[in-house]
Amino acid sequence: MSILVLDVGTTSMRGILYGAQGEKLSVAQFPNHVKFLADGVVEESPADWENNTEAIIRAILADPSVDQAAVEAVAITSQRSSIIPVDRDGRPLMDTIMWQDVRNRDICRRIEHQNPHTFARTGSRVNTVFSGSKMTWVREERPEIYGQVFKFVNIPEYINYLMCGEYVSDFTYASRSGLMNLRDKKWDEELLALYRVDKEKLCELREPGSVVGRTTAEFEKRTGLKAGTPVIHAGGDQQCAAIGQGVTRTGNTEIVLGTGGFLMAACDEVPEALTDDVICNASSIAGKYVIEANVLACSAAYDWLGHQLYGMKEINYRFLEQELESFPEVTDCLVIPYIKGRGVPDWNANAKAIFADVSLSTTRTELFKSFVESLFLEFRNHLDIFRKYVPLGTVYVSGGMTKSQTVNQLLADVLGMEIVLRDDSEATARGAWLVALTGLGYYETVDEAIHAVGDAGAEKRYRPDPQKSAAYREKQARMNGLYQKTTAE
Repeated sequence: MSILVLDVGTTSMRGILYGAQGEKLSVAQFPNHVKFLADGVVEESPADWENNTEAIIRAILADPSVDQAAVEAVAITSQRSSIIPVDRDGRPLMDTIMWQDVRNRDICRRIEHQNPHTFARTGSRVNTVFSGSKMTWVREERPEIYGQVFKFVNIPEYINYLMCGEYVSDFTYASRSGLMNLRDKKWDEELLALYRVDKEKLCELREPGSVVGRTTAEFEKRTGLKAGTPVIHAGGDQQCAAIGQGVTRTGNTEIVLGTGGFLMAACDEVPEALTDDVICNASSIAGKYVIEANVLACSAAYDWLGHQLYGMKEINYRFLEQELESFPEVTDCLVIPYIKGRGVPDWNANAKAIFADVSLSTTRTELFKSFVESLFLEFRNHLDIFRKYVPLGTVYVSGGMTKSQTVNQLLADVLGMEIVLRDDSEATARGAWLVALTGLGYYETVDEAIHAVGDAGAEKRYRPDPQKSAAYREKQARMNGLYQKTTAE
C-alpha cells in the first residue's frame, strides 16, 4: 500500500510516494513560475499546475523501485487562496490570481465596514488574501471573463478536475474564501450577496480527507497512473503542515517560516468570545478547527534584504547566517517589518516597512538583523493573542528558514519560548498522508494514525536566552508603539 502526496507550494510542487509506515519511496519536484507584476499583481500560468502534476506522476512511476500497481491513492494539499476562473470545458480563462495578489484591495476597503458581520460568520475579517474578493474583482474588472466562468477553482480543485473531471473542494479551502459559514460549513447566501459571487460558480464542499474523485482513463494515458485511483482532498497546506508536525491537540502550535510566515494553533471548536484579532479556519482534521495568524512576507523579506542590502543576485544563505552570527547583541535600531502589508490583527494592506533609530554608527549588519528580529517580534505579537483563546503548548517550527540553527536560536530568543524542530522537512506532505490514511479508513483518527506509524523524526530543541528575551520584550513594545503612531497619522 502506498499513497502519492501532491504538495503544491508557492515556489515549487512536490510529489512524495509514501509507504505504509511513512517511508519515502520516491520523490519528484518541479519549480513553479510565479510572476510578480506591477501594482501588487501576482500571477502564475495554470499550465504550471497541469504540467507539474503530470511530470511528477510520470517521474515517480518511472522510478524502477516503484511498483506502479501499488499506488493506492493520491492525496492533494496546496497553497490555499489562489483562484483560476475556468469555462464549462475546464479551460482556464486567465492566469491564476495568486494568494499574495492585492489587486482586490479597493474592493476590500469598500466592504470592510462589514467586518463585524463577516467575522461572525467566517472567522475572518475582510482581507485581500482570501479568495472571495478576488472573484469579485473578476466580476467587476473583467466582466467579459466573469460571464464565461463555469467555476472558480483554486489550485487543488483545478488539479482534481484534471485528474478526475470533478469540481469538489473541502472545508479548509472554503474557510479561506470569506464565503463559507464557519459553523455550518456551507456557502453562505448573505456572504455570496456581499461579494457578488454566484453560488453555482463554486465547487461542492466536503470534509477534508474525503475521496473527491477517481482518476480517468484519459489521465492514465497522459501519466500512466491507473484509471480509478481515488483522489483525496487532504486540506490546505498550512493545516496539513500542522498535522505533520504533531499539532493535533488544543494549544499545540506551529510556526512556518516560508515565503509568508504562518502561525497555527489547534482547537476542538470555534473558541468562545472569539474576536477579530485572529483567523479561525476549518482544520484538516474533520470536525475540528484552527486559529491562525500570518506574516505576509517572511523568507520573501529575508531574500529581499539579501538582494537590496547586499546586492546579491543569488541569495547566499550561509553568508546571511554569518551576518546574524557576527552581531550577537539585540540591535538598537528599530524596524516596522510590514514590507507586504500586515495581516491580522488589523489587515492593513497599505502598511509599509520603516527603519527607525538609525544613526551614522548603524551598520548594514545591524539593519539586516534588526529587520529579521522585527519579523520574529510579529510572531511574538500573534502568540500573545493566541493565549487569549488556547493554553499554548509545544511550539513546532518548519519552513525553509529553519535550516539555519542561527535563525532558529534567534527565533527562540525573540519569542521567549522553547521551539522544536523536527528532522522531517516535509511536514506538509506528511500531514496530507496522515489525513489520507484516516480518510481511506486505515485509522479512525489522525492521532491514531500518528501513534501507529510513529512521529515525524528526531527533535532538536532551541531554548531562549532569558536576558535576550527580556530585551526583546521591551523592543516588541517599542515596535508596536511606533506602528500605532504611524497608523494614527
